[in-house]
Amino acid sequence: MKEEFSRETVKRIAELARLYLTEEEVSVYQEELAKIMDAFKALSKLPLPEDFAGDARSALVMTKAVANDDDDSMSRLRSDRVNNELSSQTFLSQAPEREGVFIRVPAILAPST
Repeated sequence: MKEEFSRETVKRIAELARLYLTEEEVSVYQEELAKIMDAFKALSKLPLPEDFAGDARSALVMTKAVANDDDDSMSRLRSDRVNNELSSQTFLSQAPEREGVFIRVPAILAPST
């Protein structure tokens, strides 16, 4: 069954995300959101193992099961290690524009009214 999103729902989601959509984009996102919801419905029908805990490790195991991947490396998480390969100064020196210790980037959101 295909999920349907009203134009008002799409506009409200866009408003909450601070996105400004044209009427044409609203139509496109109606279809895109329906496809996304249908994909989630299909995923919800997958059988879960009894020991599925809903954590990252279980998600990796499920991904492996769905992909029928025989590589055991996918079911293991790598350890988190801090690397000091790039100093802050080196990093900042490569930025095209900066203000003190901040990198200046173009604005992507319209100012709030």
